Amino acid sequence: MLDFLKTDPIAFTIPIGENGFPIFWYGILVTIGIAIGAWWAVREIARRNQDVDEFYNGLILVVFVGYLFARLTYVLLDVIDGNSGQYSGIIDVLNIRSGGVNILGGFVGAFLAAIIFMRWRRLNFWHYADVAGPALLIAQAVGRWGNFINQELYGPPTQLPWGITIDPRFRLPQFADLSVYPVETRFHPTFLYESLWLLLGFIILLVLNARYRDQWRPGTLFGLFLIWWGGGRTWIEFFRPDQPTIGGSVITYSMITALLIALAGVVVLMQRYGKLPETGAAVRRRRRRTLKPKPRRTEQ
Repeated sequence: MLDFLKTDPIAFTIPIGENGFPIFWYGILVTIGIAIGAWWAVREIARRNQDVDEFYNGLILVVFVGYLFARLTYVLLDVIDGNSGQYSGIIDVLNIRSGGVNILGGFVGAFLAAIIFMRWRRLNFWHYADVAGPALLIAQAVGRWGNFINQELYGPPTQLPWGITIDPRFRLPQFADLSVYPVETRFHPTFLYESLWLLLGFIILLVLNARYRDQWRPGTLFGLFLIWWGGGRTWIEFFRPDQPTIGGSVITYSMITALLIALAGVVVLMQRYGKLPETGAAVRRRRRRTLKPKPRRTEQ
């Protein structure tokens, strides 16, 4: 169904050096996705009376750190999967153009960078988090089509009509035997499943935000985003034969991470609405505030 959309992964080549500098469709689509997400986020930040300039400053830092962590996480999982031989030095480890990235690891890195930046700049964390969630959904929904062009992020063989063919040179080792999996074999378009899930989540969060922005506590949208994104990625991992598994099970490291992200969303919602049990320190602070005598008013 999607075979007619296949194209060369290289969009164009800049005539620099002996062989030129290729620009890949993957990078272009990721950039377009980030631009769309940032465009929406800026408009929403303004509606929430937050600082747009600070958002742009933080965006540069978060994107850079996020991609660094995404690459490092990908390399780590690749090494765990037994592919350490292809990384001969720090250049191979950090070279995003030579391999893949792991979006979940990137999110963790970006999240930590955002917390540090917002504390430094004394910004309202929850308002910016509410905006970042949907922005990430649409950015990734667009960027996933770069995986299609690269013929990666596909699932196991399928007879479903929307299955996609994968050129033999892009096959995973377990599907490389053409006597078992002929050229016409079709595979689950996992990238499409995730892209549609992300797009649907973006639309749902936009509708909810427009209706309840002034009623919900800041952080609610972010909590819902974590649940939607983490829950969807947990399900998607069942269609990811390229991911290293834990032992001989079907559980992948990314699946565990995604599930923890979804659970973190539940915790965020409970925290924002006071449904979490108080810690001992919180109880003591509350008691001190209650028992502290009010200063007497002296009559003049």
